[in-house]
Amino acid sequence: MALSDAWVIRDFRLFVLGDTASKFGRATFMTAVGWKVAEIGGPKAFGMIMTAYFLAHLPLIMVGGMLVDRVPRKRVALAMDLIQAVSAFVFIMMLIIGIDIVKVMIFASIIMGASTAFSMPAIQALVPDLVDEETLAAATGLHNASRTAAWSIGGLVGGLAIHFFGLQFALWIDLLTFLISAAFLMQIDEVPIKKLEENGDGGDFKTEMKLAGDFVLSQPWLLVGILAFMVFHIGGAVMDIGIPFIVQKNDWNAIHYGLWGATTPIGAAIGALYAGSKPIPKSIRGTIFYVTVSIAAWLDILYVMTPWFFGILLIALVQGLIIGVLGVIWNTTIGDSVDQHLRGRVNSIDAIGSFLFIPFAPIMGGYLIDGIGLTATVFIAVSIMVASTIIGIIVPSFRRFERVATEQFPIIPSEPSV
Repeated sequence: MALSDAWVIRDFRLFVLGDTASKFGRATFMTAVGWKVAEIGGPKAFGMIMTAYFLAHLPLIMVGGMLVDRVPRKRVALAMDLIQAVSAFVFIMMLIIGIDIVKVMIFASIIMGASTAFSMPAIQALVPDLVDEETLAAATGLHNASRTAAWSIGGLVGGLAIHFFGLQFALWIDLLTFLISAAFLMQIDEVPIKKLEENGDGGDFKTEMKLAGDFVLSQPWLLVGILAFMVFHIGGAVMDIGIPFIVQKNDWNAIHYGLWGATTPIGAAIGALYAGSKPIPKSIRGTIFYVTVSIAAWLDILYVMTPWFFGILLIALVQGLIIGVLGVIWNTTIGDSVDQHLRGRVNSIDAIGSFLFIPFAPIMGGYLIDGIGLTATVFIAVSIMVASTIIGIIVPSFRRFERVATEQFPIIPSEPSV
């Protein structure tokens, strides 16, 4: 299936253009924030920013998943774009009147975490609604490539923005791009959600989430994948805290930080395009997934051992290539293995499971860097990430990324979405 077969679908194309714009703005803002807070507040303050985000995000992600299984996903994504644009304006006003930058950014992280609890499951569930199953891998590859390319360019712009213009400039870009995204979403036709009664879902939160939870428990590959990344992301979050301080240790500046942040998404975009244009067969998806994610984790050690910035960029590019392929594998498998009426809730369970311990990991990373040093902290983070992938490599049923038919969840041929 060629990538062009997905791109010619009007609503999918509009969705990708809008989401790409918003991801560019958000990457610009987050890169600028990351450097500024690390510069003025140190590792602990930088860790608090990520912790604030996930403390707001995780309690709401289940509600967001249930909402996008009830309401057309376009409406949810559009509402969140508008809310995030208004929020960016509020943050700008807070900085103008002189409120402390770190306090404003912690507040901004809380708002962003809460809003993405709704926008993330809506966006993830919307792609399979806009294309048919045969086009899903190509569409996922294109979508992942476009948003990672946007993160790449946005990261570079964010580094330049904080170096030459300041944090408010990055916030204005963030505001504008969410308005652009909203304008594209407004042009997309709504895809109705099947009525809950037709699928045997109950009408209350507990019953609906239990149904999605039962589905996750019925699929060994999905359950273990969520549990593995629950642990993996602890190490990943600790590693993320260390990045600006690796830059500072080598006497580099915000532009270097932005370039580093831009390089991984460039690789991810290339990897996503490759995996989208050459879909990986279901029979080997899991094996490739767990082996390559382990390799990506080991590469993190090289960051504290490489004094040459070009070497850092080369490592980041390779990691990005791996991440791009991994994202297409996982998102495609969710898209072609989960029923439409469950997709939002399953995506939410995936997110909350994978990120469950992240609110505590950034603070832990900040204290570890202050207490035992940067290099020791990176080795601990990598050990956690590598250990989490072992079970997926050694147990065949866990790396078999294929839908398992059960009495409660039989495999029913799906109808094309478009």
